[in-house]
Amino acid sequence: MPAKKRNKTQYPGVYYVESSAIGLNRPERIYYIIYRKNGKLVEEKAGRQNQDDMTPARANALRGRRIGGEKSNAEKREADRARKVAEQGRWTIDRLFEAYQSQRNKTGSYHGDNTRYNLYLKGPLGNKELKSLVPLDADRIRIKLLKTKAPQTVKHVMGMLKRLHNFALKKHICPGLNFAIQMPRVDNIKTEDLNAEQLANLFAAIEESEHLVGGAMMKTALFTGMRHGEMLKLQWPDIDFDRGF
Repeated sequence: MPAKKRNKTQYPGVYYVESSAIGLNRPERIYYIIYRKNGKLVEEKAGRQNQDDMTPARANALRGRRIGGEKSNAEKREADRARKVAEQGRWTIDRLFEAYQSQRNKTGSYHGDNTRYNLYLKGPLGNKELKSLVPLDADRIRIKLLKTKAPQTVKHVMGMLKRLHNFALKKHICPGLNFAIQMPRVDNIKTEDLNAEQLANLFAAIEESEHLVGGAMMKTALFTGMRHGEMLKLQWPDIDFDRGF
C-alpha cells in the first residue's frame, strides 16, 4: 500500500495526511508533529481532525510542549508499563488486603472488614507498603477517627492493620511493620444493680414461674454471683451440704 502524501501546514514540523473519518463517509485530516528530543528525531501522531478536534494550531502547541520536555504518548505508555511491572513486585497494603480477604470465608466479619478498610485505611495507606510505615502514620488515623468514632470502632480499624501485618509475616509475603500499633482504650464494663423493689419483683416472678430449673439457676446466680457457664459446669461433688457451701 503506497504511503499517504504528507501535506505541510503553516507551522514548521506540523503536517497532515488525508484519510477517511472513522464511521463517516467523508475525508478527514490526521495531523502529525515532528521534533527533536535529546538529539533524536521524533514523529508523533497529534490527532484526528474530527474525532480529536485537532487543528494545525493545536498540533503546533502540542509540538511546543513536547520540545519543552513533556513526555510523548509513546514515553507515557512506556512509563506506565514500567510502573506496572514495578508494582507487580510491590506488596502495597491494597494488594495485601486483597490477598488477605481472598483466603477468608465471606461471613459478616468479612464484609465488615471490607467496609472499614475502604472507609478508613485505603485512602491514607492503600498505596504504601507496611515496611514504609512509621508510627505517625498509624497515630494520625487513630487520633482522627477518635474524634468522630467510638473507641471500639477505632480498635477494629487498628486491629485490621495489625492483622495484615501478622498475615504478611505468617505467609512470608513481605516485611511487616517495625513498630507496635497503639490500640485505643475501650471501656465496656457496665454495672447494673437492682433496687429493692426490682429485686422483690424478680423473686416474685421466680416463685410464680413454672420453670423450676430456670428459677433455681436464677436464684443461684443472684446469691453466689456465678456466671452462666460456671453453673452449667457444676457437679454434685462441688456442693457441701454439711456446711452449706
